[in-house]
Amino acid sequence: MIYCIFFSGVQNDPSMKLIKLFIILSIVGCQSKGEKLSQDEIAKIKNDIITRSEKHASDLENMDYNAVMTFYENSDSTVIFGDGYYWGDYKTIDGIWGDIVGKNGWKKILYWNLKNHKVHVFSKEAASYLVEFDHMHITPEGDTAGSSGCFTYGMQKIEGNWKAVTVHVSHIPVRDTIEKWWYIYSPERRKGLIKRLE
Repeated sequence: MIYCIFFSGVQNDPSMKLIKLFIILSIVGCQSKGEKLSQDEIAKIKNDIITRSEKHASDLENMDYNAVMTFYENSDSTVIFGDGYYWGDYKTIDGIWGDIVGKNGWKKILYWNLKNHKVHVFSKEAASYLVEFDHMHITPEGDTAGSSGCFTYGMQKIEGNWKAVTVHVSHIPVRDTIEKWWYIYSPERRKGLIKRLE
């Protein structure tokens, strides 16, 4: 932010103009655009976030409610959206996982797999993280059920630990291998599309 400094009654004084210029240049020169992270620092942050997320998946498989909740920042500003709706806040997340992995929840989580981890690092303390998930569980009634989908997290490093401060989840019943309309634009298929358009 640049602050404008005005000196009334000295507009035509050459020495005051130089002082004003010096002050303004000092303010502008002291502004920082933020510390640029090295590629190694970025790679480490990405790895730390993915490792933390994999632990969260493992905590789900173990149905360890207390460990599951350490993934989320316990704050009034933590929010969750899902499947096209605003769901709520930290207490909403707490209630959902409490119902799923608590003593009256699912009998067992057979697996909670993650893939296609994508992390964009903004700073040493902030990143966005997107990931696909597939899971299968046994319901309280003894039936086998599951779903697939994606999580999008706003991650923040708080007291040395990466925590989710924003959450978005989308669900689909099962992940299938049927060709989707957007497949031709995916990185794996784009080369063929570019050759066709040339």
